Amino acid sequence: MDNIRQKKWFSTAVFLVIASGIPLFFFIYAKTFSSYQPSRGNLGRTPQTSLRQQNTSSISAQQKKVFMLLNKKISAGKAELVYRGLVGQSKFQIDVIVPEFDPQVSYPYRFSISDAKKSFRLVNRNFKLISAKKGALQIEQIK
Repeated sequence: MDNIRQKKWFSTAVFLVIASGIPLFFFIYAKTFSSYQPSRGNLGRTPQTSLRQQNTSSISAQQKKVFMLLNKKISAGKAELVYRGLVGQSKFQIDVIVPEFDPQVSYPYRFSISDAKKSFRLVNRNFKLISAKKGALQIEQIK
C-alpha cells in the first residue's frame, strides 16, 4: 500500500512541475521576443532599401566640392557613385550604379590622376580632381 501511495505522489509531483513549467516557458519566450517591433518608417520597404537610403548622400547641381569616402555611396541624380580607391600609383576607380536598371550591378570607371586633375565626365556631369587618397577622394563639380 505504501508503494502505491509513493508512486501516486511522485507522478502527481511530475505532472505539476510539467504543467506549471510549460506556461512559464511560453510566458518567458513571449516576453523576450515580443519586445522587437519594426519601426513605423520601415514598413513596406526592404532592409536593403532603407540601408541604401541611410548611407547615401547626394550631389546637388549647385554643390561645388564633393568629398567621397572609400566604399560609401553618393547619389548623383538617378545614379549612385562609389569611390573604390586607388588603382596602382596613377589611377583611381569610381563605380557607377544605376538603380533603375539594376541596383546590384556596378559599372567601374578608372581615371588617370593627371588627366582627372584637368577634368573628367561622369553621369552627365563634369568634374575636376582635387585630391585622391587611399581612403577618400575630393572632386570639384565644374560647369
